[in-house]
Amino acid sequence: MYLGHVTTSVVATEKHPRLRAHRLLVVEPVGLDGQPLGGPADVALDPGLDAGPGDFVIVAKEGAVVADLLDRDLGSDETGTPANVVIVAIADDWTPR
Repeated sequence: MYLGHVTTSVVATEKHPRLRAHRLLVVEPVGLDGQPLGGPADVALDPGLDAGPGDFVIVAKEGAVVADLLDRDLGSDETGTPANVVIVAIADDWTPR
């Protein structure tokens, strides 16, 4: 997991059916001081937290987290959510180091 800053949203006219109810956001990794780390940005799935540009978020980069959050109730014959980067929280405040 890492702390990130949402820079923009992604507009997609066509999405996988499991992604249609969710937003896709570009997230840039930041340090605990809130400053960009300079690493590559990720496109992260917002599972309904209503994050948006300017928000600081906590991001998980693991498909198992996506499956636990979104695919828990799927039957064995259903396709899981095709994502491995997901926003798990919006950071309201933290003490920078």
